[in-house]
Amino acid sequence: MTDAPRYLVADIGGTNARFAMACGSVTEGFRLEHVRRFRNEDFDQLRDAALAYLETCPSNPPQRACFAIASPITPGRIQLTNSAWSFSPETLSGVLGLDDLLAVNDFAAQARGAPLTPAEDLVLINDGDARPGTPQAVLGPGTGLGLGLLVPDGERLRVVATEGGHAGFAPRTALEIEILRELQREYGFVSWERLLSGRGLLNLHRAVCRIEGVEWTGERPEHITQTALENPDSLSARVVELFCTLLGGYAGDVAVLTGSRGGIYLGGGILPKIRPMLEQSGFLERFADREPMSDYVRKIPVHLICSDGAALRGAAALAEQGYL
Repeated sequence: MTDAPRYLVADIGGTNARFAMACGSVTEGFRLEHVRRFRNEDFDQLRDAALAYLETCPSNPPQRACFAIASPITPGRIQLTNSAWSFSPETLSGVLGLDDLLAVNDFAAQARGAPLTPAEDLVLINDGDARPGTPQAVLGPGTGLGLGLLVPDGERLRVVATEGGHAGFAPRTALEIEILRELQREYGFVSWERLLSGRGLLNLHRAVCRIEGVEWTGERPEHITQTALENPDSLSARVVELFCTLLGGYAGDVAVLTGSRGGIYLGGGILPKIRPMLEQSGFLERFADREPMSDYVRKIPVHLICSDGAALRGAAALAEQGYL
């Protein structure tokens, strides 16, 4: 890959910004070099963080770049959702000495990068039979619940960014109906994201505590997952099991709604940390339990992405392509 194209790529969240040089192509795969992580609070603006990153690189920057941004992408100036940073892609491109800088939603980049993830960073959750020429779905609970679709377009994949995490939660058991009622008192409309995200994990834990008459002591999501892994008999373990089961229901809904017979990828920051529980949970049972379409869904392969490089590889693919 010594003569392969190079792209400046970044994954910009509300707390951290990761930069890398991506070398390669969609056909050959991308190698990520000089990966660096910066804390947003250490820089006034994205421009300053990007310039600081380029100072750490031993060679001149490439001419094309793609930045994956945790924000809706609008024409003109882009304001990050959970950060004071804002920027104009055209202006920033000039400051960094680039010919072109493409700004895309962070989950759109993660979606595009999912099928480019190296095999060693994927865990098979359901061994299905991918149908060529059909859509693929990439979903994942993190700060929110992201959902992106990959739609074949000749030799390329089109990325369809969605707000599918805000579809309405559909309970199936008596306990889930009680949880829905608890959350309706607080939120009114209850989306899947109200349960399948970092905050959603807190909502689930708090609702189960109320239903069981247990005092809720304000646990953080990382405390809930850690307790669940350490103590399989704990309330936290039951909550994480429920979280995984509900995720299976949501993933199955996505499968039949979008026809994603090319496969489903599970991403986000939570799932790799609870991988043992996910694999032993009711995820697959709930995923496929939807007669008369159970056989349809059961044949769809499901992979868990266990690395954080998907968004950077996806940004590289979009930089090469030049559009979503």
